[in-house]
Amino acid sequence: MHKDTIGQTEFIFRRVDSPDLLEEVFRLRYQVYCKECNFIKEEDYPDSIEKDKYDPHSVHFVAEDPYGIIGTVRLILDSPYKFPFEEHCNDKLTVDIDSLPRGKAAEVSRLVISKNYRRRTDDGLYYTPDFNDKVTGVDIADITKRIRPIAFGIYREIYQECKRRGITHWFAIMEKSLWRLLYMHSFIFKPIGEEVDFYGMVTPYLASIEEIERAFYKKSPQFAAEYFFDGLEPQYRSSFIANL
Repeated sequence: MHKDTIGQTEFIFRRVDSPDLLEEVFRLRYQVYCKECNFIKEEDYPDSIEKDKYDPHSVHFVAEDPYGIIGTVRLILDSPYKFPFEEHCNDKLTVDIDSLPRGKAAEVSRLVISKNYRRRTDDGLYYTPDFNDKVTGVDIADITKRIRPIAFGIYREIYQECKRRGITHWFAIMEKSLWRLLYMHSFIFKPIGEEVDFYGMVTPYLASIEEIERAFYKKSPQFAAEYFFDGLEPQYRSSFIANL
């Protein structure tokens, strides 16, 4: 768990640890996918919760402000159901699926952010990044001020969970706007297939966690130590950052 104060608001980022909190996750997903974005039909979800077969095989995370959860994401682990990107993008993949690192991979999925924290009405599910937000070569205070606090904080929790579990790669299906936002902040995902229509137009991606670590470290060792790697036990740190 981490706490970050952005402006006047304190955010908490943590793993879901109770059935009650998990139900809140499902209700937020329903609110965003049904009420805000019209991706799903209200009549198909009479209990006002959005969940599927992958949720029991996932680790869930939330972002909270003083009033409750305002963001969530899940990390889908390998299971008999395989991964969602295989189900929705199999005929559009541009790589040999048998060559992908399934044994030490997980899929990042269902990242949703409450409309109260999306900057503009046309932002869709996520923030639209400002392309003049260049963070290369600036100090830690400036980086911290410029990051998008919710998506960034949630991904930090996912990263540390994966290090503890020995997961080395992430799959994801995401909009280009989210890909750009993550790429700007050194979360480097590479496309592995063509765009498909699944809750909007999305592309399948693969990321190496070690490559992401190296990108963070190269950009700012101090930022890596004080933010990204904060709270991660030394035994789970890669060798090149073990002394941070």
